[in-house]
Amino acid sequence: MRIISVLIFVFITLGGCQQPDTKDVQNIYENSYIKVVIDEIEEVENGFFLTVTLESSTEDGINKNDYAIAFPSQIILANGHEFYKINEEQTTEFVNDEKVMIREFYLSESENQKIAGFLSFSLYVKPTFNNKLVTFEIDGNRNNVMSDGIILTNIDLKDNYLRLNLNDVHPTKGMGVTIELEGERIYPVVSRTEQNLNTMKGEFEFAQPIPETIVLMISRANLSETIWELPFTIEF
Repeated sequence: MRIISVLIFVFITLGGCQQPDTKDVQNIYENSYIKVVIDEIEEVENGFFLTVTLESSTEDGINKNDYAIAFPSQIILANGHEFYKINEEQTTEFVNDEKVMIREFYLSESENQKIAGFLSFSLYVKPTFNNKLVTFEIDGNRNNVMSDGIILTNIDLKDNYLRLNLNDVHPTKGMGVTIELEGERIYPVVSRTEQNLNTMKGEFEFAQPIPETIVLMISRANLSETIWELPFTIEF
């Protein structure tokens, strides 16, 4: 049904197009948070639809408000021909909790312009995680737990100690770790951390034994704007 709707739209909008030439390209960029896939290029008269999907790289899925994505205003072929983004044609479809699909339309100002050679362009993705205090409920799941752009791995609770590895879209310098027990916020008596720009390996000792299920609170000292540039080159 969606293919039929697209064809009807193309005929009405562009005036008597031929059958679209669709190419599955599967050009992929992936980091610790998301996988961005150039799924499809659907060529129509004097232009093409570019289909991109965003998928979560963690078990927590993807929320429609987690990321902002920007397409280039124009795409230039290797032969110098230009295609311009038609902003009002962008559509977003939330396939499920793990995938967001975005379609953008590009149009050439030249008559009978076809795609040939290589398409080279960059997409820009901005994570929108900005909470100063991020809370986790730690129970049986001790690996790859994500909340508001913080990913926890190798979580170990034993006696008075909490050990974990952490990755954040924001700088980890000055980050604080506390737990909540019976409604009271408990601070570690000793903290040992190894930090890089966006990662931290930590061991935290508390004055009392830690139960198997806790509420873990991570406080951020630094919030910075993060934008990922994702370069793609596609042979058509």
